[in-house]
Amino acid sequence: MADYETGALFTVMKKAVFAVITCSIALGGATVGIITGAIKGQTTETGFLRGAGIGAVAGAITAVQLMELMVHGESFSKVALFCSLVNGKVFMEWVTPAVLKAYQWQISTPETSFMEISDIYENTGTRGLSQDSMKKLPTQIFHSSEAMGPCHESSCTICLEDFKNGVFIRILPSCRHTFHLHCIDEWLTRHGSCPICREDV
Repeated sequence: MADYETGALFTVMKKAVFAVITCSIALGGATVGIITGAIKGQTTETGFLRGAGIGAVAGAITAVQLMELMVHGESFSKVALFCSLVNGKVFMEWVTPAVLKAYQWQISTPETSFMEISDIYENTGTRGLSQDSMKKLPTQIFHSSEAMGPCHESSCTICLEDFKNGVFIRILPSCRHTFHLHCIDEWLTRHGSCPICREDV
């Protein structure tokens, strides 16, 4: 009878420890989910609180599922997914597009200064460059094999993508900053300055 009571006590303690570990892992997953969900929700139309809530639930479920897979001896690739999550690879794959979208949203939002508001009824035209002025700016085809000088970039700071061989790029003559042709042309139709250093073109 004593062996049965000891065995039952051991089973209850084992289940209690397993429950505490499960809750701890779920809480950790929920915490990571809250942070990533809030960031993603803030940069998209979902919203900060809703993104945090969705992230908390998704993080807790993912953490518990990964723990169950490890306990039941499932494929090691699931553990590798968890390790890549901890290392930040999965996080960066999720967050980078959200940050890019927020950046593009920020540069596409019309910037209104005090002068623009005070001159709202004046018909002075746009602040950006005309099509004729943009056509006069130098363009070239990007080749990675050519030696680029120290003032040339290897990626467009507007869309954050690397330049690929054969694409048209525009180098602003005043500051020598380099951009994709379509990115900088869209920028220059609204602004008459470099998006990096704000120097007038």
